[in-house]
Amino acid sequence: MTEKELRALIADAADTVVSDQFTETQIQTRLAQWQKAAPTASLAEATTYILAENRAYTEELLAQVLAKLTITSPR
Repeated sequence: MTEKELRALIADAADTVVSDQFTETQIQTRLAQWQKAAPTASLAEATTYILAENRAYTEELLAQVLAKLTITSPR
């Protein structure tokens, strides 16, 4: 796989992850739930929440890319 193909694969996977799990509405819903559970959250706690959201996105993106690479790579 060329670098250009890999970048295209990553871009496609990123689009899929965002449209499936990270739409504006989905993010707003999760944030509202978190804010309800932690109404007096500190900056550190808010940062931790944001990092957790980022981690969930990153893990899903990597899982999709690696799954596609595993399926398409010759053994």
